[in-house]
Amino acid sequence: MAYADPTTENAEKLKITYEEIRNLWIMNLRLDFDPVGIRFVFDEAEIDQLPVTHTPNAKITYCQFLAACRQERYALFMKPEKLLCQNAYPVFGFRELEQEADTKRHTKYLVDEELAWQAPQQKARLDVGACKGIYMAPLDTFDKLDVEPSVAFMVCVPYQAYHLFNDYMGATKRANLNFFHTPNSAVCSGSVWSYNNKTANMTTMCAGSKTSGKTEMSYVNVFIPGEHIKPMAAQLAMRVEKGGSSVLGKGYKPWPGMDACKGCPLFKFKEAAA
Repeated sequence: MAYADPTTENAEKLKITYEEIRNLWIMNLRLDFDPVGIRFVFDEAEIDQLPVTHTPNAKITYCQFLAACRQERYALFMKPEKLLCQNAYPVFGFRELEQEADTKRHTKYLVDEELAWQAPQQKARLDVGACKGIYMAPLDTFDKLDVEPSVAFMVCVPYQAYHLFNDYMGATKRANLNFFHTPNSAVCSGSVWSYNNKTANMTTMCAGSKTSGKTEMSYVNVFIPGEHIKPMAAQLAMRVEKGGSSVLGKGYKPWPGMDACKGCPLFKFKEAAA
């Protein structure tokens, strides 16, 4: 695949598929899990057009929906009535904030009650009643659909995230990025913040995503707005064509590249004689 200008300004010219993107990220950055495409559904007429492979028997959390997508490659639709986590309800606009109850839910993290009420108010949220449900599926599923993902979601180790964000900055022509951390709602508010602000986001685990979302092994949550997925992946494809995906050392080495102290005289090699 050749991409002379893998930037967001040329996104419509990129013919890269979501399956190719999945393979690029998994094979070149060694992701442990499938990247997931998340679509916030605002039109009820769209729901029946979205292919679903499984449905949960009981209420589960948003994190658990996503874990099934990235670990089992399920395609799922989360109706509001199937959502368990109360912290996620106002984030998705499934209910209004409730001062007493939502303050109590955040006091265990922040102790100060006034601050605990500020926290849910300042999270990223969708308009109340606007979102009819959330479709989640392995990213390559969207090659077969007439709609695009609102956000791409990945769980990865910090150094994989480092490479992902370097590609994101290269594709979007940004020299730095800012992320949005909240005391909980790492995955629900983290994905909505990326969608609302049209920029990449990274969050640590929260209490819910540590357990329900299975964010173990020091993983972080990475979110990429839908319109930037293809340019960002094309940036990686361009770097791979130059010789490799890693940015260790002088760059352009296969993942992970020579992980040694820069300039160390002990780490010098020459090719062996034939």
